[in-house]
Amino acid sequence: MSKLLVVIGVTGTQGGSVARLYQTEPGWRIRGITRHLSKPSNAPLREAGIELVAADLDDPLSLDQAFKDANAIYALTDFWQFLQIPAIHEEAAKTGRKPNQVAMDREIQQGRNIVDAAAKQLRTLDRLVLSTLSDSENWSQGAITWNLHFDGKARYTDYLKATYPDLASRTSYLQMGSYLNNWRMGPLFAPQKQHDGSFIFPAMAVPNGKAIPYVDPPNDTGYFVKALISAPAGTTLLGYGELMTAEQFVAAWGLVLGKEVCVQSLTEEVALAAGMPAFMAQEIGESGEYATTYGWDGGDPEVKHPADVGVDVGKLTKVEDFVKHEDWSSVL
Repeated sequence: MSKLLVVIGVTGTQGGSVARLYQTEPGWRIRGITRHLSKPSNAPLREAGIELVAADLDDPLSLDQAFKDANAIYALTDFWQFLQIPAIHEEAAKTGRKPNQVAMDREIQQGRNIVDAAAKQLRTLDRLVLSTLSDSENWSQGAITWNLHFDGKARYTDYLKATYPDLASRTSYLQMGSYLNNWRMGPLFAPQKQHDGSFIFPAMAVPNGKAIPYVDPPNDTGYFVKALISAPAGTTLLGYGELMTAEQFVAAWGLVLGKEVCVQSLTEEVALAAGMPAFMAQEIGESGEYATTYGWDGGDPEVKHPADVGVDVGKLTKVEDFVKHEDWSSVL
């Protein structure tokens, strides 16, 4: 009988990558979790033979049903979605907190809901692969306190380990690197053409900082998860296709496209001057400072790299290939 892999966010970049890879993996069937079964993006998944179930990370009972009989689960949460919800900003204003603090609380609760539901499936569950990130406040020894899209994930990871030792013994962790398509998030993150035809490429990085793990989630995530399902439980993998400094990344961009370009450190001050809300500027500034001063993984010696855990690294996205195939017409 085939094994059941349950994938959260099956229509998203990470979950979709996992589902596409396991479609061709003998001995596996896929159950994808989506909030809305009727949305058009679900049609190709159904046609590919993927079972779809409706579930909501804010509804623990729906997760109990979605995880039923799972042999493996790929789980993730999305901090950034909350900042697009007006109610989050309204709650922040009413309580005198910042929107990213409220978003972090919501993400932690969703993560705990996932963990609670997974812990009920130990009869069949062999592996939970949890998409998480390092604890920046801990690894920076308190110097970084506003990298909340990292630290919320670290909090519910700690909850799993402290509350469910049996589940923890079957769990591995994926720390996804910096998305190569982050430049699409808005003009502040995109290459900026100057009057002389050269470009400035903003980067969430301190000058000459540590290397950044660059990743292309739609292609790469499935290969990471496949390796973690096979590797011993307890493995923490830093998910990336290529590891390079911001300066090296920007130089590669310029070389491929034949453009003169220099990197600009996207500090809190730069973000504020560009009109970004103060709470977001602080989040962006501290995130870049953490990743390139302490490391994306904080320097955790237990973190493994793709080649260490059997990832087929030849199939991962290289920066040069991404730049070649990306449509840069909107900025060029």
